[in-house]
Amino acid sequence: MKVEQLSARLDTSGEVLFGPDMAGTMTTYMIYGRLAARETGRRLRPGKGREEILFVVNGQVRLEVTGYEELMCEAGTAISLPEGSDCWLSNTTGREVQYVIAGGFTEPAHFLRQVQQAQNQVGNR
Repeated sequence: MKVEQLSARLDTSGEVLFGPDMAGTMTTYMIYGRLAARETGRRLRPGKGREEILFVVNGQVRLEVTGYEELMCEAGTAISLPEGSDCWLSNTTGREVQYVIAGGFTEPAHFLRQVQQAQNQVGNR
C-alpha cells in the first residue's frame, strides 16, 4: 500500500488520475479535480465499459449531460455519470471547487485488452 498526495500531482488539465499506475488495480480508479473560480466547460466523459460517480467536495457546479437536463450540484452532492455520456462541468462560484470522480470498469476484460494492446504497440516500436 502506498499513500499518494493527489493535490501535488495535478496536471495542466486540473485533474489527476489515481488509477492502475498509482493504485495498482486494474478495475477501479479515482480522479481528483479542481475547477478555478468561474471556470467553465470541463469535459467529463466516462468511456465504454466504465461507470463513474461525481462527488462535489466544495462549492457548487453546473453539470450538463447530453440528453439530460442541466443539474446544479452543491458540496456533498453525488451523481452517477452514464457510460459513454458527454458531460460538461462548470464552476458557478467565485472560489475554486474541488471534486472527486470514482469509477470502475463494468467490463474489466475490455480494459485489460486495451492495456495489453498498448503494451504490444510499445513493444513493437
